[in-house]
Amino acid sequence: MAVAEICSNSPKRKSCFLGTENRTLKSYHVCQLITIVCVWRHFLLLLLIKIKDATPGQLFDKMSTRSSKRARGASDGVDRLSSLPNDLLHRVMSFLPMPEVVRTSLLSPRWRYLWVSTPYIRIDHQDFMDDSKLKNFGNRLLLLRDGATSLDEARISAHNVVDGTTCCEWIRHAIMHKVRLLHVSAYARLDSTAMFPSQHLKIVRLKSNLLKHGFFRQLNCDCSVLEHLELEGCGLSDVNEISSRSLKVLHIIRCHIVKGLVICASNLTHLSIVEPRCRSGAIVTRDLPSLVTASVSLRFDEFHYKENTMLGHGLLDGLSHATTLQLHAPLPEEECRKCKELESALPSSRGAPSSGAGSHPCIERIKIHCQKEDPRVGALVQALLLVSDAEIGIERR
Repeated sequence: MAVAEICSNSPKRKSCFLGTENRTLKSYHVCQLITIVCVWRHFLLLLLIKIKDATPGQLFDKMSTRSSKRARGASDGVDRLSSLPNDLLHRVMSFLPMPEVVRTSLLSPRWRYLWVSTPYIRIDHQDFMDDSKLKNFGNRLLLLRDGATSLDEARISAHNVVDGTTCCEWIRHAIMHKVRLLHVSAYARLDSTAMFPSQHLKIVRLKSNLLKHGFFRQLNCDCSVLEHLELEGCGLSDVNEISSRSLKVLHIIRCHIVKGLVICASNLTHLSIVEPRCRSGAIVTRDLPSLVTASVSLRFDEFHYKENTMLGHGLLDGLSHATTLQLHAPLPEEECRKCKELESALPSSRGAPSSGAGSHPCIERIKIHCQKEDPRVGALVQALLLVSDAEIGIERR
């Protein structure tokens, strides 16, 4: 561990270079694939022009009423695109907004029910000029979907368009369809009703949600293969605990933690906490024996800083197993005075061993990032010498 940046002694990855002939051949295939995908997408968009008059609210009704002959179009040529396998067509459809994906059902009988088995679902408020149509579209989209087909990815971006109850229903429905990646961006309250037992959910990304009591309990106990959890701009109103045994990666970015958060996921390997909004001691880490990398970043804030200092956090307690640790925090004059008080306790002889040296033998290297001619650096270095024998480096900007 280290105060600024500690790097493990693991060997660096070796760069891999391709020869001229291999690189040229690889570039040719990549360009060819990109060209094919672009042509398919362009072809789809041209066909969709015919049914642009269908509004999102009418899409599901027009599927069953539009005649196959009319949907087939006036062309007598061979439909080579429709002859492709479903997996490839689903990949092409993944580049389209979800309303356009549903509209493909009007192209021909081959396409009529193709969209219901797509492994991607995106409900995005930006696809609708009228917010009132978003809820109806989302409800019918999930209701009519083929329940036998698993979801690889479900993205819900509703912001303040839908209420918390509707958002919880959509999340629960996606989990019931065996979704593997769930991304929710909405100003909505999520509680225990949003979660559903899953043996398929691996990645969860939440943005701008208010996470109520019981949400993490369901996530910890009922999602047995969850590996990646990311919280950005979320509010945690109650005392919460993240203790999933399967969780490996956890990112907490600019979240407002009202009461407290305990992180004790035994198999967690990567942890990052960026600019938390909370009182001193609100975040506690413990029992993280598998931790490899950890990053904690605090920002000077006139409103939050007095209670949001690095020294006041219990979040450092469980990071002792990390081989790479980055801590970013401001050092205002008040903290600098504390360093000078520690410096005064040093022995007068530079060569004499400091009383606390070696108390943290796991620290091997410490790197301090600072601006040029920062007068506080000397006091910080002397304070660090009290608790570690680590090699200290200074990088001035």
